[in-house]
Amino acid sequence: MFHTPGVIRDPQMIPKEDAQKITRWGQELDEDIFIDLILTDDERSGTFRDFCDNLTRMAPNVKVKPENNEESTFPAIQVGNVRYQAIPGGKVLEPFLDILANRDTPSPTAKASVQNKLSDNQIPAWLKIYIMPHCPFCPKTVVQFLSLVKGNPSIKLTLIDGALFPEMAASDNIHSAPTVLLEDQFRWTGSIQIEEVVDMILNRNPSQISAASLKAMFEDGSAVAVANMMLDRGEIFPAFMDLLVHEKWPVRLAAMVVFETIAEENRKLAGQTIPFLWDCFSRAEDTVKGDILYLLGNAGDKTVIPKIETLLDGPYPVEVIDAAKEALEALK
Repeated sequence: MFHTPGVIRDPQMIPKEDAQKITRWGQELDEDIFIDLILTDDERSGTFRDFCDNLTRMAPNVKVKPENNEESTFPAIQVGNVRYQAIPGGKVLEPFLDILANRDTPSPTAKASVQNKLSDNQIPAWLKIYIMPHCPFCPKTVVQFLSLVKGNPSIKLTLIDGALFPEMAASDNIHSAPTVLLEDQFRWTGSIQIEEVVDMILNRNPSQISAASLKAMFEDGSAVAVANMMLDRGEIFPAFMDLLVHEKWPVRLAAMVVFETIAEENRKLAGQTIPFLWDCFSRAEDTVKGDILYLLGNAGDKTVIPKIETLLDGPYPVEVIDAAKEALEALK
């Protein structure tokens, strides 16, 4: 169903009807609106740049902040906790403009009681919705979920055009639209009951939180909350361990700060990571090896000392040997 379309770079890419809506909408704005344009090396960045250029031309109060994001693979438009990996148009345009202007997105099916259930939700959730340009059911689903996430910063929503990004659709095994994914573990397709999604958000096991959601919490300054969730449950979340050895240093650093908090409060809990970290050591890059040794030393479990000692005469760079020595000093 999802195929690779030609990349649109026509300056007049916005249809006339959509352009008229944007112009009328822009004339009603009485203050500036700021959005983030995430650009990458992907050639489709040009499509998103063209859309934003047209948007600002028709609605001068919209200010676009381009950002070259090395950690993102694909371009996107970011509006608060909603990320568009799609070009808003047709019936999806109006809810996009409502979100931009911080207006309520009217939804006949997203009942207030459903939204109120999420008002005290503290566990982050990462939702993805795959849509198609001519899907008759997608606009309703988009409006429902935009209305749901508005005012709920703990929920991150990504809207993805499966035709524009067929490789993402293939990776997530998407065959029809709309499809809603929660934490890449739960999915709903077709006529989606939003109440079911909300119930799953509220009742799922916190240990099932995805790496993407934990990473988002780090970026929001909620690293302490992540540590407290694991301390309260007496469990290291599997996705968190993946972040401890993430290839990107800022992500690893944030995870290491969380780890330090856990190790200070509960050494035994921190020790749950040791088998995983040791298993990753041999496959890791040298810079990551040093961080793994730091974590092993900080875990405080002396049973790992013999393993670290075997590294002192191994074929490793000086930096790794020094990290092993520091870890042994911390443990002894």
